[in-house]
Amino acid sequence: MKGQYFSFDAIIASVIFILALVALLSYWHSVKSFLDYQDDPLSREAVRLSNLFFTPPSPSSDCGTMDQLGFAISWDDRRVNSSILECAETQAAISQEWLKERLGAESYGISLKVTNLDTGAISFIGGDVPSSPAPANVMKLRRLATVVNSTDGSTYLASFDLSLYK
Repeated sequence: MKGQYFSFDAIIASVIFILALVALLSYWHSVKSFLDYQDDPLSREAVRLSNLFFTPPSPSSDCGTMDQLGFAISWDDRRVNSSILECAETQAAISQEWLKERLGAESYGISLKVTNLDTGAISFIGGDVPSSPAPANVMKLRRLATVVNSTDGSTYLASFDLSLYK
């Protein structure tokens, strides 16, 4: 009996091989894209700033003496202190440079949108991303946190939307 080259088994094997090759190339492309994303200085700075938000302010939580901005209550309690949040909103409304200096990001524009997820109230720290002229690069990052009201101790969930632009 003579064999056939294009038998049903050979066709199925070819299809399986092509599907495996496509899956491997797709995985390789996604890993490469992720590594390229991590090498971008703008995204690295956005991750650094979003982590900095959940550290306590240094040396104190007083707006006048604060050298480094952080919203956390302490190193052990990473919940956000509402009084520091209000202080940063007030100071950043006066001067965008105050926010940049306290975060150590003088070469980037910073916009932090804090949304109370219980009531829907929105506040901006550092203004919104300008629409004219549009920035060349914008990196957006969202973090969720529990905010503690400093007067009565009540808590609410809030989203912190950081927009870093150049």
